[in-house]
Amino acid sequence: MSTTWKVSAKYLKSMAGALHSLGLDGTLEGVSSQARTALQTPHAQSWWPGELLVELVARLGNDKAREVSIRASRDGMGPLVRPLASVVLALTRSPFEALLSKLSAFVGAGVQGVESRVVFKEGGAGATVSFVFPEPVPVELAAVWVGLFDVGFSLAKSGRIVSEHAEPTTHRFEVAW
Repeated sequence: MSTTWKVSAKYLKSMAGALHSLGLDGTLEGVSSQARTALQTPHAQSWWPGELLVELVARLGNDKAREVSIRASRDGMGPLVRPLASVVLALTRSPFEALLSKLSAFVGAGVQGVESRVVFKEGGAGATVSFVFPEPVPVELAAVWVGLFDVGFSLAKSGRIVSEHAEPTTHRFEVAW
């Protein structure tokens, strides 16, 4: 499998840090040499094939992948996106809605080639958020987006995932705030 989308060195570094802080380093024994290299020396290149993230998530399983994603997003990616988020939040009365309006910028810090779509619900208290991949990926990869939402909910001081639906090329979340 060769993917056309990519994951950033920054996200892989954040993921490696989360694995270490959660004591999960050993769960990745047996991953490919390229996945091991990506985690051990993520900044050897700026962007890595998305299939490495797929491999790592598959190896972790859904529950651990969610836990690692939340930690990686909060501790590793959070400081990177927090300056833009702070500006966005200072200019609005609807914090999570404002963050979603800049979702593409936040997603772009971690992945390239994955389209993010937001459809706001009437009344301003929710949205349907979709992440569209250029080719099929395992549905378990949807666990990675939970970390992104966790950071957003924390920054906005509101929000929750109401439901999620993962198909091979689209991961869709209903969120409310």
